[in-house]
This record gives sequence, structure tokens and C-alpha cells, in this order.
Amino acid sequence: MGRKVSLGAAISFAAVVSAVTVSLTYVYAMDVFNTRVADVNQRQAMYTKLSEIDQKTRQDYIGEITESALNDGICAGYIAGLSDPDARYLSAERYLAYTSGGQTQTIGAGIRTIQDADGNMEIIEVFPGSAAERAGLRKGDVITAIDGREVIRLTYGEALTQLDGTAGSAVRFNVLRAPEDGGDLQQLEFNIVRAEYSRPLIDSAVINGNVGYISVVAFQESMLDQFTQILNSFREQNVCGLVIDLRSNSGGSVEAMAQALDELLPAGNMVMSIDKSGETMAQYLSDAGELGLPISVIIDGSTYGAAEIFAADIQDYDRGLLIGGTTAGYGVQTEVVPLSDGSAVILPTARYIRVDGTEIHGAGISPDMEISLNEEQQAQFNRESLALSNDPQAQAAVTALMRQGADVAEPPGTVSSSAEEPSAEEASGAESSGEEAAGTEGSSGTEAAAESSSAS
Repeated sequence: MGRKVSLGAAISFAAVVSAVTVSLTYVYAMDVFNTRVADVNQRQAMYTKLSEIDQKTRQDYIGEITESALNDGICAGYIAGLSDPDARYLSAERYLAYTSGGQTQTIGAGIRTIQDADGNMEIIEVFPGSAAERAGLRKGDVITAIDGREVIRLTYGEALTQLDGTAGSAVRFNVLRAPEDGGDLQQLEFNIVRAEYSRPLIDSAVINGNVGYISVVAFQESMLDQFTQILNSFREQNVCGLVIDLRSNSGGSVEAMAQALDELLPAGNMVMSIDKSGETMAQYLSDAGELGLPISVIIDGSTYGAAEIFAADIQDYDRGLLIGGTTAGYGVQTEVVPLSDGSAVILPTARYIRVDGTEIHGAGISPDMEISLNEEQQAQFNRESLALSNDPQAQAAVTALMRQGADVAEPPGTVSSSAEEPSAEEASGAESSGEEAAGTEGSSGTEAAAESSSAS
């Protein structure tokens, strides 16, 4: 039998509950208040300290103060204080150059370089119609200094940033050139006025008789029509499979990558991310249409960002095999925030994840068949002088197509009309475990940029 509770006892109990609730609410509110006050005090202390520096500098500093440079330095220092390599401050000039990078035209000197053994910048391509071509720079020239600063005193990544800029701005290169007659190296100086140029982002060929090959160096909106046209052309040629080469792919636009990838995947999530609060969001979905051909994707330690998502989806949807080495492991989603004076900040706001929820950042994408290039082959690849028929990774990708049922006209190691067809020993690399893989490819960030070719 239940016990009866008097009205007075019930009222007393309710009063106690109310008092406890008020007390807990008060304690919580005080904690929040104290935290916010502490934050405010910390920020005020920062502003006070900055004011002290500013006052003393303006009072006693013997040099000249440039207000715009000072403001840029303050903002850059704030972002640098985050100690996050993916967070950046862009001055108005740098932001203008940055926004031009996603368009059909790019602004800069118009060259592509690699870091040579001495730490300088060897030019491996001069883009047609570029400022560099007009100034007389050539493939094989070695840039030793930029605007009087020796390249070897800079990080390679920093040297690369000096190549681009706003249209009409100038940059000075000190260059070593090997004369054609084999004499002493020439020391030359070039003054380049940065201008717009077209950067080829995609190339294609038919290899091994009937295999479609596509190389993509970066995903941008400007290459999407060409990507679709190449796929349609391969369909008309009845290729037996598709090799997509993403080695040294710098990533580019995730949106453009997703539109290209949609051609190859069944319906499902393509690009997923997780934000600061832990919320998972599907950003891009593929439709039901897909290319009905076996696919191989070649990756390496300089396959970066959006290209890593591309490779992960091909693997996760069982649409093909990945060949080569583990990718760079860069899976950060950044947001560009324009500021009132024309400058901008780039802030990491989420991380990309695979379909199963695992993160890409710091882990990279591992290949299904680990195949490496030896030192000589890597040097040839970096200089774009390694023929696909002699490229162990490209030929392993063809072998991977055969494993998926492709009827390849000229399997690796067979005699063909090509004078550069690989030997049986080279082709057997497709079956190796990749014992030479260690040390041949960069991992991420500046190291990846230094080992891969770069354009500006």
C-alpha cells in the first residue's frame, strides 16, 4: 500500500528541489561567466600588449613605418600564432593572386619547376604564351635566386610562392644555363613581368594498344569539359579500361574533382567531412550513371587533397585498383574568409573522411598494389622524360586492369611496335611488393611540394 504524503511535506520537498536547481544553475552560470571574463581579460591583455609595442615603436623606432605593411604583419602574426600550417593570412595583393588560381587563366611567371640536388629550382616546363617564355627562359634553366634572395636560403615552398603575384608586378631571376656547345655554365638575369597564362591541367593517350590513359595535375573547373570529352573519345575508341594518373596532383578544387568523379561512380556519397562539433556532412553525391570500364588509379606521396578523395572513393566503391605509393595525407577542408580591406584569411574548418568514416588527414590513401620508381626513373618522371611504356607504375596499372578482366591488346612485357616497350623484368614490377618504395616519395606539406613538380 502506498504511503500518503502531507501537503506541507510536498511543498517543502518542492522548495528544496527548486533551491537545488537554482543553486546548480547559478554555479553553471558563474562558471560560464568566469570563463568568458577570463577570455575577455586575456584578449584585453593582448590588445594592451600590442598597444605598448605600437606606442614604443612609434616613439623611438629610427626606421620608417609603412602602415599597410604593419597591418599585414599584425594579421599574419595572429594567424601564425595558431601554429597551424593550413591557416594562412593573405594580403590584398596575395588574395588577388590566389583567387586567379581557380580560373582558366593563372597569373605568374608561367613556369613549372622541381627542386634539384643543390636545392635550386630547375625549370622543367615553360608554358606557351607566358611571361617566362617571352622573357626567354628555357626548360633546363636553373633559378638560383629570386629578387636577390638565394633559393637555397629559402624553403622550396617559400620559393614557389615568389613566382606568382598580381598581373604587372615584377620578379627578378638569377639563372644558370648550360650552353648547347657544352661550355661553362652561363650566369644570366631575367626580369619577368607577371601576367596571365594558360596552365595545362590534363593530358591523355591510348597506351598498350587499347588502354585509355588520363593524367590530371590538378582539379579545376576549367578542365571538366576536356575530361568529359576524353572519356567520350575513349568510349568511341572502345578502350578496354582506364588508367587515371594522379601522381604529383596538387589537389585543386574539391567541387571540380567531385564533378569529374561522378562520371565514374555509382550513386552514393562522394565527399564527406566532419566539423569542429563532430557533425558529419555529405557535401557531394554521385548519381547512378557510371563508366562501365575497369579502372586503375596511379597515386604517390605527392598525390594531394582532392586527388586523395578521388582515389579513396574509387577504392571504397570497388570501382578499381590503386597503384603506386601512399598519398600525402592532406584531408583538411579550408574556408577562405575575405576581409574588409581586400585581404583574406584561410582557416581550416573541417576534415575530410572516407565513406567508412576514417580520416584522410595524416593517414593518406594506401595503394592496392605498391609499386615504386627507382631513383633514375623518379628523376625522369619529375622531368617528364619517362616514357609510359617504360614506367613501372603505369605498366602495373595496366596489369591491374587485366586483373579486373580487361582484354589488353599489348600486356606489359609483350613485344609491340613501340621502341620503348618495357622489358619483361620491368613489367614484372607489377607483381612486386614494392620493396624499393621506401624513401622514393614525399609524405606531405612542404616535403611533398619539394619532391613534386610545381607550377606558378
